[in-house]
Amino acid sequence: MIYSCQVIRKHFLLNQTYRLQILEEKLLIGLEDRPAKYELDINLQNKISWKVNDQGIIQAIGIKYQNSCKWFYGQPSDLLQIKSILNNRIFFHSISNFYTSNEQIGSGASCKVLLIQDIQTKQKYAAKCISKDYITKKKTPDRLNRLFNEINILRSIQNHKNIVKMIDIFEGEQTYYLVFEYLEGETLHRFLKLQTDLIPDISIRIILLQLLHGINSLHSENYIHRDIKLENIVLSKPSVISSLKLIDFGLAISNTQPVSFAVCGTPGYIAPEILQHDESKQGQKFKFTFKVDMFGIGVILYRLMNRQPLFESDKTKDLLQQNKKCHFTKNYHNFYTNALNQVLFGLLEVNPNKRLSSEEAIQLLSSQQISKEMGGSFATTKSHQNQNDADEFEVEQTMDHANQPYPFSAKILKQELENSYHQNDDNRLLTSMQRSYYPSFSLNLSCDLIDSFTQQISMRNALIEDEIIESDIKQKQKQK
Repeated sequence: MIYSCQVIRKHFLLNQTYRLQILEEKLLIGLEDRPAKYELDINLQNKISWKVNDQGIIQAIGIKYQNSCKWFYGQPSDLLQIKSILNNRIFFHSISNFYTSNEQIGSGASCKVLLIQDIQTKQKYAAKCISKDYITKKKTPDRLNRLFNEINILRSIQNHKNIVKMIDIFEGEQTYYLVFEYLEGETLHRFLKLQTDLIPDISIRIILLQLLHGINSLHSENYIHRDIKLENIVLSKPSVISSLKLIDFGLAISNTQPVSFAVCGTPGYIAPEILQHDESKQGQKFKFTFKVDMFGIGVILYRLMNRQPLFESDKTKDLLQQNKKCHFTKNYHNFYTNALNQVLFGLLEVNPNKRLSSEEAIQLLSSQQISKEMGGSFATTKSHQNQNDADEFEVEQTMDHANQPYPFSAKILKQELENSYHQNDDNRLLTSMQRSYYPSFSLNLSCDLIDSFTQQISMRNALIEDEIIESDIKQKQKQK
């Protein structure tokens, strides 16, 4: 038994006191020394409701029983402990009981992201909002299973400082909500675009070691991320390179058993052995390895050291061909140490059996002391120093759908989220609003289709991002 407390079921004439027990996989409610009358499996297929007062204090827990919600009242401290134990193991109902929101802070290939605030503590969090209509519209379990898989993976790796922390999960009438810690800083992609000089060796080590430690933690739990890229690395604090977090586990899988083969990831970051795999075996069982992630880290390191992509083309078909062949000149970069150059070439090894593991890369990088550098911000340039609905948030909509924070109506959330949850789906490619020039994907599509999508969004995203970066630089110049 994990936890036990008394709860009260209120009736018209006489209240009844029960014993609530939380076991490893079940929640039981029954009379003392009697078999449980109410029983609920603790899993992602079920849902728990809560009654809270105006101050956000929990008054009662509700479970579904014979097609109706049965409410059990208890001490707020007991109910809060129950909620804490059940966090991320079962969906909660009515996110608006615990959080308020009035703005959007981002959008991805499969969701919108809201900035929300805890009603009691006033702490800010980020809520990833995923349309139930999109996930279920093809009437196949794949999309829902992918969501459940992402939740289970995030729950397994909650305690690593370089992996984003999931706080709560909610299920509304129209939307799934995943509540994460709020990361105030920029993506590594945007951070890099702000740099006008070469990034110092020590700074690259700080960035890379955090990424390697995060991915090593993921691998130690037998999971593979499969979409390592600059856009999936975020700084917790603006320009503080020692606050790095790995995000977006929508393509992550377990390494313990083979899965159906599909080319997945982001063009330019995909491990060559994936692209070189026999296309006639598409859909057959395939065992991805941890070395898939290591190649993506190598591509990031190349960009950090050279300030340009390892593979580059306006056409996705050409980009994928470059990525597949993985031909590049292994020039020793004199500005950086031998260890960093060795790690770069070891991570970009075409043969996955010869490619560095996370532990091997960490060992090479840890040869120099960097602890003194871990606390500070990074200087970018020499001149830049140092309830309308119980289940849905309802706010207004504006025009900028990609970068500017803006509120939007929960009533049109279904339309706003009409994009992919990392699926093998043509429509996803034609409607995604990623900030990167190339989307991550898991599909078997012709490169021509991908090109048509890329051409539609790359110009828009490039212009939007350039406007933001230009604005940031002007703002820093004014501050100077």
